[in-house]
Amino acid sequence: MVSKLKISILSDKEAFCGYGAEHGLSFLIEADRRVLFDTGASDLFIRNAEKMGIDLDTVDTVVLSHGHYDHGNGLQWISGKRIVTHPGAFATRISGRSGRDISLAVSRQTVESRNKIIESKEPLWITENMVYLGEIERVLPFEQECSTPFHFADGTPDPVADDSALAVKTANGLIVISGCAHAGICNIVEQARRVTGTDKVFGVIGGFHLTAIDNRLTDTISYLRNIGCEIVMPSHCTSDEAIVEFHKHFKGETVKTGMVLNF
Repeated sequence: MVSKLKISILSDKEAFCGYGAEHGLSFLIEADRRVLFDTGASDLFIRNAEKMGIDLDTVDTVVLSHGHYDHGNGLQWISGKRIVTHPGAFATRISGRSGRDISLAVSRQTVESRNKIIESKEPLWITENMVYLGEIERVLPFEQECSTPFHFADGTPDPVADDSALAVKTANGLIVISGCAHAGICNIVEQARRVTGTDKVFGVIGGFHLTAIDNRLTDTISYLRNIGCEIVMPSHCTSDEAIVEFHKHFKGETVKTGMVLNF
């Protein structure tokens, strides 16, 4: 386990003064390796990193949580890295609400011509303390039917099977870092516990894809409380109303670009 974990918020929906915000997510994870988790919707993560005094050239590994534009369009500005992701990340997918193409703006061929792509449905250990969780098993009853409004180019439903996350073993317990949690944030946490063999979850941060004050939100809060999670910091695709509900029950600040978290 690592004695120190540092997370720098390079892109999210809110920002401190002087930094940019967008509908995108990008975190720099620093533990026993420096890993870029997602690249946001544009090159904003690069510009914000420069303002924070972060040299992204020192990062050799990028983890792409899933293949939506708001998490991976920044790959257009990435070269010379290892890209860890699910085999389905480069599929063409459409929003059923708007009819908009929400897949990555850069092709697999282009990314591969500049980087080394490592695709895995199975969990993949990046270091002895940091693991890419692979394809998430959807096991919890209240999250088994995490339906999405998306479909593939041929019209078939897209369950976003490529949705994944990172888990880091720290002295305080696991820190789970989610991109969008289309698979369900509690399913993700359950997989992190199984894969690492660690029951104690200290904190969860990232997109939860919870927007309504409903039974699923209540069940999520109950689950995280029951396993003893202390810090919960939802962001990105989580509604402000849902974030307020989490703040009532857990420690954790509102996530903003320019923020540096130490665990």
